[in-house]
Amino acid sequence: MGKEDAEKIRSLWSSLNMVWFAMFFSVLIYAVLGLFLKGYIGFTFGEEGLKKVRTIFYLLTIGTITYSVYARRSYLAKASAESSFDGALNTYRIAVIVSNAIAEFIGVFGFLLLIMGDRFYGFPLLITSGLAMLYHRPRRSEILALQEKKPVVK
Repeated sequence: MGKEDAEKIRSLWSSLNMVWFAMFFSVLIYAVLGLFLKGYIGFTFGEEGLKKVRTIFYLLTIGTITYSVYARRSYLAKASAESSFDGALNTYRIAVIVSNAIAEFIGVFGFLLLIMGDRFYGFPLLITSGLAMLYHRPRRSEILALQEKKPVVK
């Protein structure tokens, strides 16, 4: 590994970790804001309406998790197939940011349930979002595998 490649890896690693931390921390902010904004949405849902919204959000969560894993794997496969190391790093950057952004949608669903007054079912979505973001965090081993032209997808 040359000095130039090492610098590219270090730069990518630090920027991706900063982006990942900001996105992960936003889920904690959703939890705090959701607790304080309960009842400030200007309208009320009946129990039946809240149950329907909850069901929709939980179904969307299942689809979102599935799609985030699929998107990350497809981007990582594309990164492994890149001919240049710079192209592979750019595709890896896209893979991490897109998969974490998709996982953050789950946190938004939890936040919306919290401000609608559904605390018991809002927090599991926030926790699921955090766990999905932990799963999609940037990994140094994946970056090094790209440099060695090894497949990243397991």
